[in-house]
Amino acid sequence: MVILNDKKTLGFLSYKYHIRPTAHRLYGAPNSTSKHHQNVQRILRILALEGIMTTWDMAKIRFAPDSDKLRTKEKEYRRLINGRNDRGRYSEGIIDLGLILIDSKSTKRNPGNRYRLSLFGILYCLDVLNFSNKEIDTLAKNYKNLLPLIFGKWGFLKSLIGEEVYNISFLGKGLLFDNPNIIRIENIKFYELISFFNIKSNSVSQSLNEQKIGELISIWFYVTLLFFPNLRVKTKKNEDAHLRKILRKDTELKNWFSNFITEARTFYEERYKILESISFI
Repeated sequence: MVILNDKKTLGFLSYKYHIRPTAHRLYGAPNSTSKHHQNVQRILRILALEGIMTTWDMAKIRFAPDSDKLRTKEKEYRRLINGRNDRGRYSEGIIDLGLILIDSKSTKRNPGNRYRLSLFGILYCLDVLNFSNKEIDTLAKNYKNLLPLIFGKWGFLKSLIGEEVYNISFLGKGLLFDNPNIIRIENIKFYELISFFNIKSNSVSQSLNEQKIGELISIWFYVTLLFFPNLRVKTKKNEDAHLRKILRKDTELKNWFSNFITEARTFYEERYKILESISFI
């Protein structure tokens, strides 16, 4: 089981404007022919589809019968993840960018750090690794307690909205609608909710850990992807139909999302009172 990291972490804007573009530059496009890019992407894919692993376990996936190749590959994976010092110059590893975290220590015959994807690592994998729907199912199973309100309810969501659930891959591109003021949004309910979400996420950006980031990603998912049943189709009919269907059938989600709506209402009511109190005459 994944162990949540309670250390301070970066916010969504850091992912969109720093982590994601830096990872694209360092680790390449999905079809890159660079050996370095392919090795890094292979590590990310292994952790996505296999879950928490040591570098030894990762190497065994490819070279279990060949001990010499296994040791060589394990050292390579360890350098790629943790970085390396070469003639006094340090080269950053995947862990330095925050896509991978140390989850725990292995107590097996070959002890070592057990690694996993971070929440931003999950988003990045959804962005670049061209997962099939079946692979996203596996990712959800491996990391369900990182995103309990999404991955922890994956089967339930699929039973209600089918393949629409796989629109989660859109989130890997970074915070959608992060500036509603420059994007034309005709649905006023969605506009107000996503505007408040951005205000909320920015207001807590100095005190974020994995649990809080996971909660924000969950709000982001339900507001953005389920308010609009299909982001690929231009429609104004029943724009929140999927979200209503889900909340009617899951009390936990209903209560949790209701708290978010209450927060939004309180925020806008207080803003209105402030504006009402302004007078220059």
